[in-house]
Amino acid sequence: MACGMSLAVLLTAASLPATAYQFDGADLDAAAVESAAATVGCGKKAQNGLITLTTTDGLGHSRSFMVQVPADYSTSKTYSLNFVFHGAGANGWQSHSWGLQNATGAAEAGIFVFPNGVPYKGYGVGWDDRNNGYDMPFFDNMVKKMESTYCINRARVFVAGFSWGGDFVLALTCSRGSVIRAAAVNSASDEFNNKTSYLTYQNLPCPTTTHPPMRFVHAVGGDSAYPSPNFANTSKLVQHLNACAATTTSAHSSTSVMTCVTHNSCAKEFEECSFNDSIGHAIPPNWASDTWTFFQSFP
Repeated sequence: MACGMSLAVLLTAASLPATAYQFDGADLDAAAVESAAATVGCGKKAQNGLITLTTTDGLGHSRSFMVQVPADYSTSKTYSLNFVFHGAGANGWQSHSWGLQNATGAAEAGIFVFPNGVPYKGYGVGWDDRNNGYDMPFFDNMVKKMESTYCINRARVFVAGFSWGGDFVLALTCSRGSVIRAAAVNSASDEFNNKTSYLTYQNLPCPTTTHPPMRFVHAVGGDSAYPSPNFANTSKLVQHLNACAATTTSAHSSTSVMTCVTHNSCAKEFEECSFNDSIGHAIPPNWASDTWTFFQSFP
């Protein structure tokens, strides 16, 4: 928690639990990958629309999460699974309001999950973003619940979050990196013992050696929740995890208030966008469409 309150064998891949399946990103036949990654929920009748489901977290407590399922949901079609984590003091309705599920093509191609956080120590409602915290099993159990209920492409699990929710997404890339296809972190950092040294990140060494592609979006400097140099240090952490070079290449930005770069020679793509300080600690323009486009670039 930071102040913003972080195919081996086709025949066996489909039977692995969510926490064990590892997407290797190799250039394989798309149909074969999808078939191998299809979950046991395929073929089962299930409710569509906006619903609420429950599972347990690492403390054994019952936890709820909102789910949006395509209106024309088909039991024989695999869907991407997209998690969106809310900020401090909020709930799934906040992350739902950001509209990722409303991006062009999203409502037909993906199932969206909007989890509800619970009070963390004395900091209010949010996320336990430690590797050994109770919200890591909560994420695992949500994935398992969705895989057993719906037809999910296990190789296309995406995570996004803002503020404290972004802190948790960063932690997921460290501890569940082999499960996640790509991540989007907006206006977030996470816990560093020394905010100028990424090597003091609370979750190092990461439990997984594979880390997903990331799109990191934030104010140019710091903002009201994350003073400088939090964002710069978080960027260095992601560069470290994905073995990026020290150089960047300009990347397309969908809005004049934001400048984007791609970090070079990374093991997995790292796109970083900085928007005008005047926007503050907030979701920037075009966040939903930009995030969905980024996710869709990883089949």
